This record gives sequence, C-alpha cells and structure tokens, in this order.
Amino acid sequence: MELLLAGFEQVANPMALAMIAVGLVIGIVVGAIPGLNVPLAVAIALPITFNLSPIAGLAMLVGIYKGGTYGGSLSAVLINVPGTPAAAATALDGAELTRQGKAGKALKMSLYASIIGEFVSDIALIAFAVPMALFALKIGPPEIFSLGIFALTLVGVLAQGNMVKGLIAGALGLFFSTFGVDPLTGDFRLTFGVREMAGGWAFIALVIGVFAVAEALSILERGLGRRVQAGNVRLSDPDHSLTRDEWRRCLPVIGRSSAIGVFIGAVPGLGAAVSAYLNYGITRNMSRHPERFGKGAIEGVAAAESGNNAVTSATFVPLLTLGVPGDVITAIMLGAFIVHGMIPGPALFEQQGEFVAAFFMMMLLATFFHLLIARAGMAAFIQTTRVSNSVLFPIVILLSVTGVFVSTNSFFDIYVMLGFGVLGYLMNKFGFPVAPLLIGFILGPLVEVGLRQAMILSRGSLDIFVTRPISAAFLLMALVTVIVVGWREYRGRPTGA
Repeated sequence: MELLLAGFEQVANPMALAMIAVGLVIGIVVGAIPGLNVPLAVAIALPITFNLSPIAGLAMLVGIYKGGTYGGSLSAVLINVPGTPAAAATALDGAELTRQGKAGKALKMSLYASIIGEFVSDIALIAFAVPMALFALKIGPPEIFSLGIFALTLVGVLAQGNMVKGLIAGALGLFFSTFGVDPLTGDFRLTFGVREMAGGWAFIALVIGVFAVAEALSILERGLGRRVQAGNVRLSDPDHSLTRDEWRRCLPVIGRSSAIGVFIGAVPGLGAAVSAYLNYGITRNMSRHPERFGKGAIEGVAAAESGNNAVTSATFVPLLTLGVPGDVITAIMLGAFIVHGMIPGPALFEQQGEFVAAFFMMMLLATFFHLLIARAGMAAFIQTTRVSNSVLFPIVILLSVTGVFVSTNSFFDIYVMLGFGVLGYLMNKFGFPVAPLLIGFILGPLVEVGLRQAMILSRGSLDIFVTRPISAAFLLMALVTVIVVGWREYRGRPTGA
C-alpha cells in the first residue's frame, strides 16, 4: 500500500495527467477510423515519449492503447464499419441497434462495458500479476491449439441457428489464413506466383471488405434515399437509455467476459479479437434467448466490449513479470521501457518498486479518464446516425479505400478488399454468418502453429493434447459445445435455449 501511495504521487502531476488525456483522445480517434490501427499509432508516438519522464511517456502510450481498443466500437455501432478487428464482434448487435433507432443505447453499453472490463483488468494486473504470469507459463503449443479449437467450435453458436453454415464459414476463414508464407518453414504456399500474395491476405482488407464494402453494397441494394436514422438523437431519450432490466441482464455477462478477457490477455499471442469473439460466442450459447443475438441483443455488445478491453492491462502481466510482450502493442511499448532504463522482468519489481507502483496507479487513472473523455464526446459521435444513405454510401467506400491503402500502402489490397466485400455481401444474402469467417482467419495461424509445434514436442504423438490437463479441458469443452449445439438444432430448438 505504501508503494501504491508513492506511485500515485508520481502519476498525479500535470504532465502525466495531460499525457493520459492526449493519448486517450488520439487512441479513440485512431480506433474509430477504419484502416488505422492502434499499433501504428503507438509506434508513431513512441519517439515522442523518449523526451518525457518514464511515467508521462508510458501514460501517453497506455492512453492510446486503451482509447484505441474502445474506439473501434464507435464506427462499428454507428455505420457497421469496425474500426478495429475486435470491434467486428461489437458490430454484430451494435449496428443492428442503430438501425432500430437505439444508437445511444449501444454506445453507452459499449463504453460502460469497456470501462468495467478495463477496471477489472487493472485490478487483476495489480493483485495477481506474478501468479497469473506463472500460470501463463503453463500455456504451451498444445494448450494454444486446444484453445483455438474450442474457440472455433463456437462458430456454430455464432451461426444464428445454423451450425452447418457457421462451420462452413469458419472453415473458409481457416483456408484463407493458410495463404502466404509458411509460419514455420518460411516456404511460400498458395501464392500462385503473385508477389503481393507473399504475406497472405491483408487482414485489414478482409475485415473492411466483409463489413464496410458488404454493408455499402447492402445500402445500395436497399436504396440510397433511405436514412440510417431520421431526426435528432438525444441521449436522454428513453430509446437511448439503458434500462434496469438491461443492466440486470448485462452485468453478469460483463463480469464473466472481463474475467475471460483477463485470462486471454495474460496469455501472449492471443489478443483482443480472440477475446471479443470468444466472449460473444460464450454469451450467446449461455443465453436463454440466443435468437436475439445478431438482431440487436444488448448483451452481445456488453460481452464483446468488456472482453475486448479486459485484455488491455492483462497484456502487461507477462511483460512486467517475465519480459515477454503479451501482444503487438506491448511489444512496441517494450522499447519505451528499455529507453527509460526499465528492463521488464522479475528484477523490475525488486529494483524499481516505486516505478511499478506508479505504473499500476497510472493504469487506473487512465481508465477513469477514459470514462470522462469518451462519455463527454458521445453526443458528437451519435450525430453521425443522421447521415442519409446517399451520403453514407460514398463515405463508407472512401473510408474503406483510404483505410486499406494507408494501412498497407498497396493498391493490390484495395482489390482484395473489394473481393472480400462481394464475398461478404453474398454470405449475408444467402444466410452465411460473417463472424465465423473472421474467427477462422484470426485463429488459423495460432491453431496451425500450435498443432505443428506440439507434434514436434511429442515426436508425432497426439497424446500430448489429452495428457496435459489444460489442453484436455479445452478439447472437452469443445466436444461438449458441438454435441449440445448439434443436439438442440437436431431437435429443432434455438441454440442456447
């Protein structure tokens, strides 16, 4: 407690507080613009922090991280264009709530769920950093593979009552993830002699294509004269206020998703997108009314956003305790630690205890500032729902093209985006869910590398997946999920009822 109080004194200075606020604003804006990404923003801001004090510099980067992770939900909810890959799960129900004239409700739940998830993650980082890191050490290739398989079985749950179509979409995502360079041997595969295919399909092109371009094509099909929502939108209106019943339904979801998100964040290499989709699938499977998901279920927004943002602080667990970055962003931030003479690892807690305490307090303050800044700007964000389709259609296309080109600097990826846009439009038209496609694409490399590395460790024996308790538990949950979902669909009942 004495260290935490001393740490608070280091953080409670004007420069550190200002850097938190600046970082949050930058992060929210970057996260909300499709094509821009948080790692890019953190990388650009990194040199700026070298001339600041350690806490002030890291405060700015943490602000960008937290703000950007949440910011993707704004465009996902308002125009069904996820600003970040993880926000694609939020778009499944958030965009539908906007179509129903309840944009404020979706935005409020997105913000509050994100803040609660961040707060839970902050507390977990402070209280359980070392024990969580020791547990994360037990997560090896077999466990990564089994976790990926468990997550992939939830595609059936995301398939809105048709597990077969969900599994087909998930398998298609896995197939797309195999294009490019072999992750273990470095050999080219499925590139068809096209130089631009050496790195595989650009994920940002796939995400923006199946969501933004597909949505634009749907707008064109419905007619450009319609509006997303007519009239003025006031956050105080009943349609935009969260009811007591909605909070009653969402609070258990937020608590569970936050806990799972903390675990996902503490395991290096998984990330926010995996957490968002995994929590969305679990919540839909456990719901008494799964048929409402994808049609404006507020619980879907709560699950995705709390699980998404609960990853943020937890990714610092392996970084601070073991010196192993939890994701791409913390890998970039490792440079800031080193430049300021802070070498992450067990010795950091012994030699720089006051700095670690100040970092913990800074994470909590960033969450508090996040709530204030995002809530203050919500009224401005929600006004975008007044844009007519005749204006929205070209804006969506322009943002999509610009976002992909800025992110990849490749005209080829613009064509990739358009191709996936047509694919997403056709999938929506014929009842194939898009979410499993993204899950398969995200988890494909993790599952493949986990499988192949595990087989190397076991010298070709599959026993390694069932003799290790954590791996066996994930596989058992995957089997139970398939049996339960398949049986319920066979009996003609809604999945999860």
